[in-house]
Amino acid sequence: MLLEEIKPLLLDMKKNNATKDKFAFTYNQVRFEVIILIDCQPYELLFGVVGHNFSFILNLHKGFNLQNIPDPIFYRLCEILNLKAGKDTFTSFEFLKYMATCIPEKFSNIVVQPHEIMAHKKKDVPEEEKIYFCGWKTYKEDSTHSAKNFEKTRKILGESVYIFCKKHNISSCWTSELGKRKDYTVPVVR
Repeated sequence: MLLEEIKPLLLDMKKNNATKDKFAFTYNQVRFEVIILIDCQPYELLFGVVGHNFSFILNLHKGFNLQNIPDPIFYRLCEILNLKAGKDTFTSFEFLKYMATCIPEKFSNIVVQPHEIMAHKKKDVPEEEKIYFCGWKTYKEDSTHSAKNFEKTRKILGESVYIFCKKHNISSCWTSELGKRKDYTVPVVR
């Protein structure tokens, strides 16, 4: 599906040097939160269904071509929305076209926290139970230890943060305890 409605938002995100943003919409009385990640290729739209412990990711390819919703995900979506699938009832195209009308044109300035992304990707990262960001650990050149968590950093925090951390021997730190969670800050060289 062509998703040209996202173009103004992507341009504004780039203008503001933002790699993540989010917005929400409601469909058939069910609330959805969508996180947009543009620090990866293809771009990703992470859909979360509020109150239903269900999420899915769709890729946005060059030319604003949005991946179709895979059938198993679409049928689960039908259950959640209490709708029947079919040409005359409810289609994934109809759902995505409606979502497209809800995409804001401007970057929200909302800081998307790592645990919000982790909710969608935790099955793809090491130590998936550690969903909360809790800081950075910088290793000096003469240290006997070196940075780790690079793959988790790449998948959750983005390509540019991953490259910076790898270059400067910095590890992202994660915890499973909500009380130890810190708001995300960019890594710095000390």
